[in-house]
Amino acid sequence: MVVHELTPWQDFLYLGSEFLNSVIFGRRDSYVQSGSDLLPIPTGHDFIIFLYTAVTCFIVNWSLRILLIEPLARRVLPTVTKKKVEKYAQAGMEMTFYSAFFFFGYRVYYPQKWVWPSSQWWDGFDKGDTYLIDPDYKFFYILYAGRYAAAFVSVLMEHKRSDFIEMQVHHMVTVILVLASYSSSYNRVGGAVMFLLDCADPPLHIAKQFKYCSVKKTDKAQFWADRWFEIFAVSFIISRNFIYPYCCWSALIESKRYFEHRLDTRICNGLLQILLVLQFYWTSLIFIAVYKQMKNGGIEDIRSDSEDDEEDGEKEKKITRKKSGKKD
Repeated sequence: MVVHELTPWQDFLYLGSEFLNSVIFGRRDSYVQSGSDLLPIPTGHDFIIFLYTAVTCFIVNWSLRILLIEPLARRVLPTVTKKKVEKYAQAGMEMTFYSAFFFFGYRVYYPQKWVWPSSQWWDGFDKGDTYLIDPDYKFFYILYAGRYAAAFVSVLMEHKRSDFIEMQVHHMVTVILVLASYSSSYNRVGGAVMFLLDCADPPLHIAKQFKYCSVKKTDKAQFWADRWFEIFAVSFIISRNFIYPYCCWSALIESKRYFEHRLDTRICNGLLQILLVLQFYWTSLIFIAVYKQMKNGGIEDIRSDSEDDEEDGEKEKKITRKKSGKKD
């Protein structure tokens, strides 16, 4: 099948089918070794396919959320309010997406023959070897950008968190970085970063879900929230503060042994550094949360719960005062 003769929609379905075949059935040895199905990047259809994936992720996110996660939240939450249902559903969908994409990365990225050592990310870059990739990996890469584009819109529709600006910067930088690294054939280190950054988030959102089900700091839900947060904290610190900086070093320093940096590769390196700063910022929030956990005996969602709970408390006080006829 010659992909460039297809319409954008047919191209999308072809790449998606190759991606699902790898995810569900695993990579085929003959497919990997022959290299006969390698595709050039970018192509004229790629941006349209990116829009298709963004819309697909948006629809899947809100369909599962409305039809499955929110009804589940109303059944398991001890106190059902609109805001708590939204928080639980948001955490549930983020856990689902991060887990799914971590699995996708494992099935599609990890079997590549150039995964390690990191020198193989750059070997053949100057000859254009990295401009040819497998169809399933091509789709995974575009899908990853579409996922964060959909997330950028979804955050605007959800309750506002204390790090709203940081999250939107993160989503925007991620989309730009993925698309820029794709078009400039920085896709090998890009795949490593995408696979790496998804591993720590599922425990965080599981911890949040347990937290929302907790009534007091000594119940089982709070106990499991604390344990899952500890798993998240360890995995986050290792992956984001040790392994990810190595990826940044490889892209910035090690790559120079294989080719001379151009404007597009410098842009990719700059975006990687912005993400690195965000990782350090979120690590500081983790240490604050751990300190509060040790001090208060239970983890709190410092990104949103603390502020929202205070707002809810103030609203409840105002309602009480109005009912009792008192003025502020």
